[in-house]
Amino acid sequence: MDNLWLLGGEIIRDLNYDPSLRKMAADRLLRSVIHEDGGPLIHNGSDEEQRSFDSTCRKLHRFLSQPQR
Repeated sequence: MDNLWLLGGEIIRDLNYDPSLRKMAADRLLRSVIHEDGGPLIHNGSDEEQRSFDSTCRKLHRFLSQPQR
């Protein structure tokens, strides 16, 4: 849960730096920051925290990539 909170914080940080992203649909924005190899680089985090965060982002990417039932 902490990593999902962190992902939200990184997305909000991106929105503050690039206001044009605010016009993007939430699902499209989420899919643009997570990938099969992980998520964005976290600010002020250790290597261990980044590895854990990337693992969560990979799992979320796999979940979102599954076909709808």
